[in-house]
Amino acid sequence: MRQRKNLKSLSNAEIVNLFEQLCIEQYDAMEGDEQARVNRLVWRIHDLEMELKSRPGDQRYELMRLFGHPNMQVRLSAAQANLAVDYASARREIQAVKDSQWFPQAGHAGMTLYFLDTGESKPT
Repeated sequence: MRQRKNLKSLSNAEIVNLFEQLCIEQYDAMEGDEQARVNRLVWRIHDLEMELKSRPGDQRYELMRLFGHPNMQVRLSAAQANLAVDYASARREIQAVKDSQWFPQAGHAGMTLYFLDTGESKPT
């Protein structure tokens, strides 16, 4: 296992690139039915999101450059990370993933929209 870098020492661009890479790895793990690996990657991706959130002015908007990415897991994760930053844009991206019918990401996008619409989930 590679050693984790200190996230505080990374630039926003480096975090976005690592976020993209880890989301692609997560997609591959999903396709390979490697649930334990998927779960580990979820936490690493979450740590990157939280690092951007903790930076002055909440830098999660940097992940919006991944909207429209050819990998649906990258798109979905970036959009979910931006719900509290730019709700309208993030919601449109999540809707686009749902409408793509690319599963399982389309299903996850649909559940995200359902939980937002019912108030069971609130962006933070």
